Amino acid sequence: MDRDRDGPGAGRPIGDFDGQLVVDDLEVHPALDTGAARDRLGVLPAYIERKFDASLRSVVDAAASGRSGIAVLVGGSSTGKTRALWEAVRPLTVKGAWRLWHPIYPTRPDAVLAELDDVAPHTVVWLNEAQNYLGADSGGEQVAAGLRNLLNDPARAPVLVLATLWSPHWDALTTRGAHAQAAELLDGHKIDVPEAFTSADLAAVAHAADTDPRLAEAAECARDGQITQYLAGVPFLMDRYRAAPPATRALVHAAMDARRLGAGPHIPLAWLAEAAPSYLSDTEWAQTHDDWLQTALAYGTAPAKGIPGIFVPVKTRASRGQRTRAAPRPAAGQSIQAAHEPRYQLADYLDQHGRRVRADQIPPVDFWTAAAVHAHGGNLTALGYAAWTRGLYRDAAQLYKRATAQGDAQAAIRLVEALHALHPRDDQAANWAAAHIALHQPSDAARLLGALRAAGAHQVAAALARRAVADCTLDNPVAVSRLLKELREAGAEDETVVLLGRDPASHVAVDYPYNVHWLVEEFLMAAAHEQIDALAERAIAQCSFRPPIGVIKLMDALLRAGADEQALALAKRAASHMALYDSSAVRRLLRELQDAGAHEQAAVLANRADAYAALQPSAASSSEAGVNEPPSARTEPDLRDPAQLAMQLMSFRGAGEKEHALASAEQHVPLADLGNPRAVARLLGVLLTAGMEDQVAVLLDRDPAVHVTLDEPVGVADLLEELRKAEARQQAAALAKRAAAHTADTALADPWVAARLLKALERAGAHQQAAVLAERAAAHASLEAMWAVALLQRELLKTGARKQSAALVERLTAAGRFEVFIASGDRRERYRFGREPDGTPAPRWTWEDLE
Repeated sequence: MDRDRDGPGAGRPIGDFDGQLVVDDLEVHPALDTGAARDRLGVLPAYIERKFDASLRSVVDAAASGRSGIAVLVGGSSTGKTRALWEAVRPLTVKGAWRLWHPIYPTRPDAVLAELDDVAPHTVVWLNEAQNYLGADSGGEQVAAGLRNLLNDPARAPVLVLATLWSPHWDALTTRGAHAQAAELLDGHKIDVPEAFTSADLAAVAHAADTDPRLAEAAECARDGQITQYLAGVPFLMDRYRAAPPATRALVHAAMDARRLGAGPHIPLAWLAEAAPSYLSDTEWAQTHDDWLQTALAYGTAPAKGIPGIFVPVKTRASRGQRTRAAPRPAAGQSIQAAHEPRYQLADYLDQHGRRVRADQIPPVDFWTAAAVHAHGGNLTALGYAAWTRGLYRDAAQLYKRATAQGDAQAAIRLVEALHALHPRDDQAANWAAAHIALHQPSDAARLLGALRAAGAHQVAAALARRAVADCTLDNPVAVSRLLKELREAGAEDETVVLLGRDPASHVAVDYPYNVHWLVEEFLMAAAHEQIDALAERAIAQCSFRPPIGVIKLMDALLRAGADEQALALAKRAASHMALYDSSAVRRLLRELQDAGAHEQAAVLANRADAYAALQPSAASSSEAGVNEPPSARTEPDLRDPAQLAMQLMSFRGAGEKEHALASAEQHVPLADLGNPRAVARLLGVLLTAGMEDQVAVLLDRDPAVHVTLDEPVGVADLLEELRKAEARQQAAALAKRAAAHTADTALADPWVAARLLKALERAGAHQQAAVLAERAAAHASLEAMWAVALLQRELLKTGARKQSAALVERLTAAGRFEVFIASGDRRERYRFGREPDGTPAPRWTWEDLE
């Protein structure tokens, strides 16, 4: 939603939101309508609090008390994340003039950046599906940095940032690298939302069901405790999807592919319409009528039981209720015409479902050609990367070219690198990139200069360097340092002089000393000592002294630059202001102050450090609490548990009490539970190591291979290994046969687990069973952890399962790991120009073939 016309700052008063506005503007899923409950009881059913709500409420309460904060609810689609956020902020309507700001128009990152400075105290910043704000190729890191500054600005406290994410998006954004600012913003603020209700939650649903027929139906019909999913209509949605006519299903699959490969939530209908026919068989396409698109959309958009259909039409958002400084404009990468073309949003749950079931599919050619024409400009680079990593080099280059034409520096860099790899002597891509990139960001300019130099386009790089030093912004010290480094490595002395002449020391932000230290290092390499002095003076007076390692890095950089006085001044101020959680940084700073004779400041720092240490928990861990307790206070082991029995036997033998160990084994091995394969394996291993042959025989006579469960494949692998050592070949063969036939596909989804089990089967001599398991593992293993996939591939080759290994590699290609596919044999040469979506090598193509 946009800023209220008459209110102070961004957003609108929370009290203005009713149930319908919560659904429409805050994107809470509407609930199915049972017995006209919506008309009688309201749009939203009664809310059932769960355990995670307490953690969320503590963040909201802190904000109500004056402390800015952030909470991120992480869970699957339709698990109740957005509704939980709304229920948490509702009490703020009676705790002062709180406002809620949901930035959307023209794009989510653009909306945040346009109005972030207008956010006033007592504002909730609403970031539903936060990956659309923080993960954007263009602006995502700026959004994250801006939100960090907002949360740390005492003049605007309290503010409350509330966000939701699916788990894969959380993992992507909190992995340091491309999303460093997002990781800093999110880290430590995760609140997990479970997929299912607990028994206590279900009891609360049953109690509330007396007054709300929607909850009554969910309590009766929802499976596996998935109440919120049922209320959001997931079962009906999946039934509609499975029963969809072929043309509708083709539209859905094209939309699923678009979303998982980098498109935003609002997908142009023209893209889906051009791509969908390629998802149909020849027979299915022949059976369609001229109005196939209208018919398919009618089915896909039809609501059921009061919930939206598979597709929801996206309304063009008018700039209502806001004070605009300029007329509304299309989002970056959109023409005015494109901004008003029909767009559709795929149902959230189907979006998530598609990421799972279509992960090993490469979309057809028409999908990519339509994407290059119709996809939103802000998505082109991500789509291009998805194409490149799947071996679709030509499609990737086409997408990068269009994104470059719209000023995307990241796309320009990848375009130059891609075309240089294929056509080292052709500078056309380099010229195109240089002609279309604005170079406002120094880091973008530095990376593009590096790519041009690596491509041998030195004249283009020189012209670009002249533009960059004259036009780039000077606010980011790390970005400016990168540009200075690139100029230095390129030998661009004149351009370095021009950039330094613009006095970056007076313009860069100095709040984070870690960032400032990089610029000091580059000023030193350029012998720009006046710039060092000016930058140091500003940093000493204004920096945040966080994190502590940043203070130490800046101090060391100043010392290397010969700015000893400034380094000491920084150390003296840090003694009173630096955070104390990094003990090594505190010790280093204390030593520096003492060596410089700054005893007063050293004493201040030492006293602060002592007081901080006194407030920390005792060093004695809770795990040590029972060490000195009397035996009566300790919990007796359950010796029916093979693992606990094994631990007791090891303890007795370690203490030299072999007779006690033998007596315990004789008493308890015949009674040990045989359900857990890992525990049985551990007991068998201890008995073998101890040489208790009679007890080994007793255990084996009980036939654990028949009794252990198969839901823990690593434990099965461990037991197979111990049975091999015990030379219990028949039992090993029986267990191997069970494992190969009945281990669940979901268990084999972990490639490390599959590799362990495959190796154990081979070592046990169960070659036939290993072959059966290899087939299933190659088809079902997850491809997210490449080290584990590599381990599985190695085990497949060791067992002679070359066909299965090839199948796994083919799946890797579809998942964006084409480099693994071309790493063997002569594939690198045969696939020099990439592949086609059908898997055949792409014919030679050049810059002239791109549109």
